[in-house]
Amino acid sequence: MSGLVIDSVRKAFGATQVLHGVSLSVRPGEFVALLGPSGCGKSTLMRIIAGIDAPDAGRVIINDRDVTRAHPGARDVAMVFQNYALYPHLTVRQNIAVPLVMRRLSAWQRLPFLGGFAGAARRAIAADVERIAEPLGLAPLLDRRPAQLSGGQRQRVALARAVVRAPHVFLLDEPLSNLDAALRVTTRREIVDIHRRVGAASLYVTHDQSEALTMADRVAVMLGGRLLQCAAPADVYDRPANLDVARFIGSPAINLLPAEARDDGWVQLAGRATGLATAARGPLTLGVRPEAWRIGAGGWPARVEHTEFLGDGLLVHARLDDHAVLLRAEPDARIAVGDVLPIGFDPARALVFGADGARVAAVEPAHA
Repeated sequence: MSGLVIDSVRKAFGATQVLHGVSLSVRPGEFVALLGPSGCGKSTLMRIIAGIDAPDAGRVIINDRDVTRAHPGARDVAMVFQNYALYPHLTVRQNIAVPLVMRRLSAWQRLPFLGGFAGAARRAIAADVERIAEPLGLAPLLDRRPAQLSGGQRQRVALARAVVRAPHVFLLDEPLSNLDAALRVTTRREIVDIHRRVGAASLYVTHDQSEALTMADRVAVMLGGRLLQCAAPADVYDRPANLDVARFIGSPAINLLPAEARDDGWVQLAGRATGLATAARGPLTLGVRPEAWRIGAGGWPARVEHTEFLGDGLLVHARLDDHAVLLRAEPDARIAVGDVLPIGFDPARALVFGADGARVAAVEPAHA
């Protein structure tokens, strides 16, 4: 397929295996977020795609062409870094124009910036720079240098420089990590807008779940150098492939409670029927998101230990038998420390995991 294909890529640094046969595809016009904690191999994979590092095994295919051993400049990839990587001595206009200049400049030429180009080439470069600067709000800043810009403005310059040459693949490596919370929200929207205009296959590396879930068409969850699941944001949240993905996705975190399957297949929690049946046998883990609990309607008593007011809701820390549980209540709920709440959950939103950690099929009694 055209776009970006990563095929069974492996990479080790010394005795440490960083990537364990990672495979992923990103279609043209698709925005995929590569989500995982620090040290999981996200940036290493990004550097391999860009040609900065070489894989030990596997292939990188861009626009139906194997570029695994190709020079970075021959891959038609644009990359935005965490630290902006702007040239401090150049203006915004000149920083954005760098890839256009390098495309036209022969390797042997050492010319003053734009000094060696004829008038037509100079005008074409200037027009391309102004075309990309206007929608990003950079037009009034074109003659400033990076030191005269805010962090958000510098990030927009880095984005403009990456997309001005209309690449086939657009790579973004933690581009918002240096921005404050309010600016991150604004810049997230700008990045998605840029992606839609460019139409490239975009791969966005982040450890921030809110960025991945709100921006991406699909989220690829990476842990320990392995790609565990790649699916639409709602599927990754509501139907995680295994316990590792379930633990990692969601804030507040999912409740994971020990359960068991009776001989007839009905799932029990704390000695009571859950209303779910499964073909799996042996010890199970029941997953319930905080918002899936029903407070005041159910057969499990939960003692309140602490509450947190979140503005749009109340996060209740409670204990069910010997297990800590998180419940989400309405913001005006009258819940106090020490209260014992009867709780249940929506069976349609519960998750069941087998002894090996993989999610197993579970159905409500009416569908059993």
